[in-house]
Amino acid sequence: MRVILKHAGGYVLIIAGLCGYSSAAFAQAAATTAAIPATAADVKAGAEVRDNKGVQVAKIVEMQGANVVLDTGQAKVAIPMTFLVKDSQGVMLNITADQFNGAIAKAHARAEAAKAQQPAAPQQPQQPQQQTTPPRH
Repeated sequence: MRVILKHAGGYVLIIAGLCGYSSAAFAQAAATTAAIPATAADVKAGAEVRDNKGVQVAKIVEMQGANVVLDTGQAKVAIPMTFLVKDSQGVMLNITADQFNGAIAKAHARAEAAKAQQPAAPQQPQQPQQQTTPPRH
């Protein structure tokens, strides 16, 4: 699972693997549930994204390259487009809300652990501010 954590004004997580599901597993699961892979044309900002039981899990924010940014209400998550399928009711993930939320929690924990292991940036000594005196006339 690849995770990128950004804080100030950015997306919280980019998830490249959900609970061990691969793109092939999503495609195979989609084939067995009358859902088909979603396309970029299916991704509309503000549209709801459901889990495989019909529970709303997020709203689409935007496309970002090959990823779709979702807003869960608590975090903004970017997932690969290949993890979305569609049926007659719209775009959905082919996993449960619990699996989706668990993947987000794991990704967040891994990102926090990686962040904690990074050495702290050395602090730059502060330069004293120079005072300027007005020119004498």
